[in-house]
Amino acid sequence: MHHNKLGIHLVRPKQEALLKGDTSNAAIHSFFVYQACAYGMYFSKNLERVPSAVQFQAKYCQLAWEELIKIRNGNDDHLKAQAMMSVSSCCIVFRWTELARQYIQKACQVVNTAGLQFIPAHGQPPEYSERVRERSTVLSQIIYFENFLFLTYGGQEPSLTTRIEKEFRHELEVGS
Repeated sequence: MHHNKLGIHLVRPKQEALLKGDTSNAAIHSFFVYQACAYGMYFSKNLERVPSAVQFQAKYCQLAWEELIKIRNGNDDHLKAQAMMSVSSCCIVFRWTELARQYIQKACQVVNTAGLQFIPAHGQPPEYSERVRERSTVLSQIIYFENFLFLTYGGQEPSLTTRIEKEFRHELEVGS
């Protein structure tokens, strides 16, 4: 399942956990659950007039930011990149361009600092699985969003994703 508005791909167990609002972190990090709750309010125009709905959204925004801090302080670089990219994606929808740029830059910094890539530098590439697909989706979306922000809003030419974009275009073998 692609959550195109969030810029992420979720495997079935993560989809189910998200839809059930499972914040146990067993299948999906609670950040994405809280983010989806807060973000979903954006699509409910009538709910913004209901004070309890605004409180609901504020509560889940706060919880999402708190979980994002935990992710940033953690050791899972793939999760960090996915979360930063997801925040950037939401900011694009809200038209918070500068915040979107900041979070895509943070995602790029994680990718580059951790040396994340589509295929491993050593050994055989892993068998294509849902986990590999999810991680590949994150990397390709980061490339897309950095380029999208440049093409639609101008600013600095994309350079942070150069390494993984080169790998994506020239080294990644994709069967037809």
